[in-house]
Amino acid sequence: MSENKNIKRRGITLKTPEDARRIIRRIVDRAFSEGQELEAAGRISQLMSCWLRAWEIDKISDIEKRVEILETQLVKKK
Repeated sequence: MSENKNIKRRGITLKTPEDARRIIRRIVDRAFSEGQELEAAGRISQLMSCWLRAWEIDKISDIEKRVEILETQLVKKK
């Protein structure tokens, strides 16, 4: 019996922090376009915290790559 290991839920796939940020933007944009930002303020705040965390994860990986490059350059100079 073959099983689909990549389950797709409602057309949304979460594999990277960018995927999470994109979905959060979509939800927040919809709340603002429908004029429900005040009613959903608590949920929007929580989503923005999740967005920020996903952004931090991306930036940390960028910083780690830069540090690796700098370390290899320092080793080559010695």
